[in-house]
Amino acid sequence: MKSAVSRKDLETWFDRFLNVSNVQDSLPNGLQVEGRERIAKVVVAVSITFDVIEYAVRVGAGAIVVHHGMFWKHDDPTVKGHRRRRLGRILEHEINLFAYHLPLDLHPELSHNRLILSKIGAERIEECGDLHRDFTYGLKGIFPAPVDFFELVARVDAALRAEARFFKYGADRVGSVFVVSGAGRSLADRIPMLGVDAYLTGDAQESTEYIAKEEGLNYIYAGHYNTEKVGVEELGKRIAQTFGVEVLFYETENRL
Repeated sequence: MKSAVSRKDLETWFDRFLNVSNVQDSLPNGLQVEGRERIAKVVVAVSITFDVIEYAVRVGAGAIVVHHGMFWKHDDPTVKGHRRRRLGRILEHEINLFAYHLPLDLHPELSHNRLILSKIGAERIEECGDLHRDFTYGLKGIFPAPVDFFELVARVDAALRAEARFFKYGADRVGSVFVVSGAGRSLADRIPMLGVDAYLTGDAQESTEYIAKEEGLNYIYAGHYNTEKVGVEELGKRIAQTFGVEVLFYETENRL
């Protein structure tokens, strides 16, 4: 007989494991859409999309767990267009939708930043929130020996299954790197405060290269999606280990 978990037990585990009650966020973390009572198969994905929902329907999943959910606190509250189509399909098939944003970003084990740093070979990982509150969303990694900049980019590509882009205006060898998964572009002008040799994040903006050049910064951006799929994949593995249910990761092509 296939293993299954109740919706309530899964929700309770998420709340405890991800420390949801202690995190202030811009979306409702937790169960966003209630579905069936018993769950034998779970789909995990970075963001909720119609394609993810169709995949969950096709494989018979009872729950979808995402990092970027369907509802955000400042969204238009009306249900129409793509929201109506997504919600209608989820309700039709009684699929539970769970979303966890900052609780996953900040998790002491499964944060995207921590996992990325481990994957690219950082030996020591440090928090830097005492220097600036925005640094709370990232982590500093120190390598056992300095790494050639282009070797570091290759490690990032391998770890994230990505093709990172970069602005190289800093040191040829990198002894330390600060990582902010997702939308870290606004921190470019503050990274020099950290004294690191490189900055790795998900995105960039029109002014980023100018700042990198003027500050002598090595700036690597591998995509919002690519830098945040690592935590989602690992969360899926933990769900499977804890409850014995089948968990499937839905991957899409998204360089942004």
